Parts: sequence; C-alpha cells; structure tokens
Amino acid sequence: MNNSKGSSRKSYRKEVSSFKLCLAPISDFSHAPFRELVAGLGGCDIFFTEMLNSRILANGNIENDPYLGRANKDFPLFAQIAGKDPDTIVKALRRIKDMFEGFNINMGCARGKVQRFGWGVNLMSDMGLASSIIRKSRRIISFQSQLTVKLRSGVHEHNISYLKEFCLMLEQEGVDAIILHPRTGKEKFSKRARWDEIAEIKDTVSIPVIGNGDIFGPEDAKKMLKITGCDGIMIGRSALIRPWIFRDIKAFIRQDKISRSPNLIYVIEDFFRNLLLYSPPELIKKRFLNFCFWFLQNWNFGLSWYAQIKRAGNMFDRAKEILAANPTIRPYPITPFMTK
Repeated sequence: MNNSKGSSRKSYRKEVSSFKLCLAPISDFSHAPFRELVAGLGGCDIFFTEMLNSRILANGNIENDPYLGRANKDFPLFAQIAGKDPDTIVKALRRIKDMFEGFNINMGCARGKVQRFGWGVNLMSDMGLASSIIRKSRRIISFQSQLTVKLRSGVHEHNISYLKEFCLMLEQEGVDAIILHPRTGKEKFSKRARWDEIAEIKDTVSIPVIGNGDIFGPEDAKKMLKITGCDGIMIGRSALIRPWIFRDIKAFIRQDKISRSPNLIYVIEDFFRNLLLYSPPELIKKRFLNFCFWFLQNWNFGLSWYAQIKRAGNMFDRAKEILAANPTIRPYPITPFMTK
C-alpha cells in the first residue's frame, strides 16, 4: 500500500471558503481503491476515509493498516474518527495527525452497532462530552489542518433549537466546518432529508456548512445549493452507484453539457486494478463485491446481476460480461433501490 505522498501533502493549507464537493466517509466503501477510482473519473474537492475506530488507532499497529492506506490521487484526504472517549480519540489523532490533510469527528453514524457503543450520532445526546472531544482534539490538530464534524439532526427527534445550540458549541470549540445530514439517527434513510435544516444551521453559524443527504443527480445538487446556501455538498450512496457523479455536478453547475458516461467496462477494470494496487489480498473479494452491489444499481436488474456475480467462479469476468451486454444505464436521478 502506498502511504507516502511527498511535499504536496504537507503543503496543503486549510481552505473551505469556496464551494466544495466531498466524497462521504462510508465504512467498507470509501477506501483507497474507490477514492482513486473517483479521482480518475473527474474527482471531487475533498475525500474522506472510511470510519476509523479510535481504539484501534490509539492502541493498534498502524504501520500497515489497510484502512489508513492512501492512493495516488486522493488529495486532500480527511480521516474520519469514531469513538466516545476524548482521551482515546486524542491518542488516535496524535498518532495519525501527520498522515492526512484534515480530520473529521463522527457524530452522525446511525448504524446499530456504532450507536450501541455510544459512538456516532449518540454523541449528540451528550453536549458536554461532545464539547470535550472537540476541545481536546483541536489542541492536537494543527491549525494548518482542518477539524470538521459530521452530524445528523439528532438521535431520536429533530429539535432544531437543540441542533442550533449544538452547532454553535462546535463552532466555539474550534471546528472549521460542519457537515449536516438532516435526518435523525432513528430515521436513518427512511424519510426525505430536511434540507431546510441545513439552511437554518447555515444562518446560525459563521463557519462553513456542508450539506449531505438525498443528492441523486446534478439537479439535486444545484437545488440543495439554492435552497440552503450551503458551502459544499457531501455525497455518499450516489457516488457508490455512479463514481463520476462529481464530474456531472460540476458541469451542471457551470451550465455545461454533461458528458456521456465513461466506458463501463473500463470503470470496473480500473477499480479492479486499484484493488490490486491498494488493497491487501484478503480484502479484494469483499471490496469487489461491495462495489458491484452499488455500481449495478445503475441498471434496473442490478439485484439479479449482483447475485450472478456473487455465485460466479470468476466474479470479475462475469461482471465484465454483464456490462458488455448491457451498455445503457438508467438516467438521473439514481435513487438507490438496494441498501447495505
């Protein structure tokens, strides 16, 4: 795995003043091979790692950790840290603070296991603890790097007054930008994202606010920008389905013609090459199947094809056969019809 990035990494200075498109931190998906694929298909402005376990970072062997591996073009890259113990998070940050251009504290993950640990969105239920985590983290993270927080509307219910108070606390403790997914942890993805909450938080704090949730195509991105006035947009599931969505959004916002989709066989071949370059052998099969699960949602019959690939003796060859026989993908918006 390639972890050395040279002087260009070190010279990155914090800057969120212009509109940013961000690849979301997604466990098991936003790893180095996928980030490199996105970068090669038009790229985004900020990449995020998968969610990183603060306990492992604080106490484990990080020299060859596959979750810390970098690719060639995933710059700038922010590391997302999950946990609830301020001292453990600080220890973790101290060990990796020179490896990334920015950092993100996870206060938004709604997965059941994460919430059972008291991590992720559950941190929003304890403002004192959340404040302590940010205050101590800011002392470790140089002001040459960004410290950001990703959060939701709340744990169980969306109380806009509490959300505003929470975001003001984050700003006061030194956070450089807030990323808001306007659903509660209880809602997960079951309801439409309340973009008006992004607008309210944008009006409440003076630091940049990045919107996240229900961006299924370029028109959605432009609409979110208009409705909320946000400083950036973070995309997760739609980027897994269509890794070149950032290219299309940039063109649409510039009022340029959106280019035709890239060669689909090339996309999957490129991703497989990235797996060989940036993944340990034991993760290649899992990561390839995870990629296919989302990428095949570009077609209405993706679920059936995914099952075929999963059963195939040579999954890579079967995937290429399916793509060769089905060159036409569904148009935007690309609302997911399968989830993991």
